[in-house]
This record gives sequence, C-alpha cells and structure tokens, in this order.
Amino acid sequence: MVFRLIFWVAIILLVAFFVIFNVEPKVEVHVVPGKTLHDIPLALVIIVSFVVGLLCGVVLSLSQII
Repeated sequence: MVFRLIFWVAIILLVAFFVIFNVEPKVEVHVVPGKTLHDIPLALVIIVSFVVGLLCGVVLSLSQII
C-alpha cells in the first residue's frame, strides 16, 4: 500500500517537472467555436488530452466492469 502511494507520488512529480520545464512552445487551444486559450504550453495540452482520453476509456468500460 505504501509502495503504491510512493510510486504514484513519484509519477505525479515527474509529470509536474515535465510540464514545468517544457513551457515552450506555446500553442493556442480552440476549446469551442469562439473560445480560444492563448499561450498554453504544449506539454500541458498533451498531458490533459491523455488524462481526458483515459477518463473516457474508463467511463466507456464501466459497463463491462460492472
């Protein structure tokens, strides 16, 4: 249990350092038509996209799990 917690804290710290030290290039993210976020680090966009995809996969597989 403790090893699992330490493992996840280490992974989260590695991801945080990845985002902090990779602030270039900056990109524009078009959220919805007419709404654009400016100067977002590309690393942050990649990580958020991965997490959203992971959550979608978990939600879609809940019917098989249950």
